[in-house]
Amino acid sequence: GVRTLTIGQAGETLSRIATVHTESTSVAGQGGFGAVMGSKKLKAISVSGSSEVPVAHPERLRELFRAVAAETRDLRRRDLSAMNEQLAQDGGGHARLTACTAYCPSPCRLEVTDVQGCQFDRKWSGALACVSGLFRGGGRMALYDWNVGFRGAFELNMHANRLGLNHWEILVGIVPWLRSAERAGLLNELNGQPLAWNDMAFWVRFLDDMAYRRGDGAALAEGGVRAAEMLNLGTEIVRRYYTGWGYSGHWDGHAAFVNYIVYPFWIPSAIHWAMDTRDPASSTHGYIQNVIYWGPFGNQYKRDEAPITWEHMKGIGERVYGRADTLDPLSGYEGKSVPAAYHALRSVMKDCLPTDDQVFPLIYSHKTEDRFCRVAGIDGPDVDSHLFRAGTGVDWDPIEFSRAAERVLNLERAISVRHFAKDRRMDERVLPSFSYDENWVNPELGQRMALERERFDPVMDHYLALRGWDQENGWPTRETLQGLDLEIYDEMIAGAAAASERLPELPPVAPVEDIHRYDPDRTDRVGPSKEEAAAE
Repeated sequence: GVRTLTIGQAGETLSRIATVHTESTSVAGQGGFGAVMGSKKLKAISVSGSSEVPVAHPERLRELFRAVAAETRDLRRRDLSAMNEQLAQDGGGHARLTACTAYCPSPCRLEVTDVQGCQFDRKWSGALACVSGLFRGGGRMALYDWNVGFRGAFELNMHANRLGLNHWEILVGIVPWLRSAERAGLLNELNGQPLAWNDMAFWVRFLDDMAYRRGDGAALAEGGVRAAEMLNLGTEIVRRYYTGWGYSGHWDGHAAFVNYIVYPFWIPSAIHWAMDTRDPASSTHGYIQNVIYWGPFGNQYKRDEAPITWEHMKGIGERVYGRADTLDPLSGYEGKSVPAAYHALRSVMKDCLPTDDQVFPLIYSHKTEDRFCRVAGIDGPDVDSHLFRAGTGVDWDPIEFSRAAERVLNLERAISVRHFAKDRRMDERVLPSFSYDENWVNPELGQRMALERERFDPVMDHYLALRGWDQENGWPTRETLQGLDLEIYDEMIAGAAAASERLPELPPVAPVEDIHRYDPDRTDRVGPSKEEAAAE
């Protein structure tokens, strides 16, 4: 009856990439929250609950749960028989699919039990999800060309969890930077040991050194951007893998090689990265991921019996965003401010409810003629507000629910302005990470595209107009804040003035060098292979 949140060794040593873990192996991963607990000498929080959480309308809530589950539970169909046969041959163990969070009806997480370790003489049980499968390597370009096998990957996943290290930072930021420095002849060892990416012992020492801050690991524990400066190692190379704010790439089409997305669908991602203060894609998958997963370019939710065409997508764009060009692969920059504004708000809704980011908002479906999602007679995007009403008893309609999310979003922005004078000039420091050729090619266009400022600037102008924020500095206006019953404008402006006096002038941002542009290992294929899609 006890549930625990805990940090690992990385949190105790105040690593900036330290995580907070739950017993279900879900993680507060991005942001270094493990170090926040560690700084307070707080190892864990354990709770023994004896009461139930009151729900306003439990039967209605169950009805909605069942309806959402019926719509989404089979999205990630996957046959694990071959994997289980291989585990049996390799010493035992069993894998099955489970939900990655307590409130997700669509199982995507691989739960594995009793797998014999490769480096440690023990059996492991736990879960493997999201980016953690990249511990295996497996040949995705030269950056991921090692292969420690499934058992090795699962063991490294579990060991990194126990240490409390952020897998995304390691596998999407630090390792690609180190491998690129290695290929450039700048690096051949860490802490006196040769680089041996196929060697499990090397990987275990590599992770331990970060968690315990041993030797070079003390710098790596600060995250890739700071580590490059501290070690004076590939400081220009590292920028290729870090989109902004010290965070490695995520659904940006450029820095990260693990999220297949093509122009023009990464344009809203550029807006989200600009407007946030950290990796925004922990909760903004609704457009940038799902336009690829559900649309004709994707592999994830393909259904031969009910394919989703671009005509379907454009019809859904008209219905959800009010513009067909929002989901048109040939539309360029037109209309992209609208889904950027829409999904910034949906991100707030998901975080506050909470609902699962991989499922909500419910937009697409293979079960309707027009491929637009409807659940229990409700338009998919409105299900969130119905869940809120059933759970809390607060009788908000979708418009009032959206207005509450606008309050949260404006408060977040106002806090950033008050404390750091964050403005449009600062926001757009991330744009060089989008201003070189994308990683993949839109098959409808047949050429790589890069962000063009003269075409992007009007998109940002329109985004700010949709938010009701000043177009020059990106600050919420007095009228917008007062319209949301937030009497904080004067306080925000006073704080921004004080912050401008206190903080140093930011240096210019240099262009990011695309070190893979002439890389012979880079191909011009129009999408990931079946093997890559399965790995993702």
